[in-house]
Amino acid sequence: MERAERELIEREVPRNFELKKLYAQHHEFEERLQQLARQSFLTPAEEQEERKLKQLKLRGVERMLFLVNGGHAATL
Repeated sequence: MERAERELIEREVPRNFELKKLYAQHHEFEERLQQLARQSFLTPAEEQEERKLKQLKLRGVERMLFLVNGGHAATL
């Protein structure tokens, strides 16, 4: 997520419950991805988890940007 996107989302988080939930999930996914990145070897299950987390994180960012743009596609 770009800095400008993050700042925009952080400004709106206190006013939007769904956005707050998505932002918290985003941080959880990021923390787990960092844990996986620190490992020198990933099992096939961990590789699959990593791919899934990246997909979920991307979908979450897209949804957050949709919400902060008033239900319109992101223009940042």
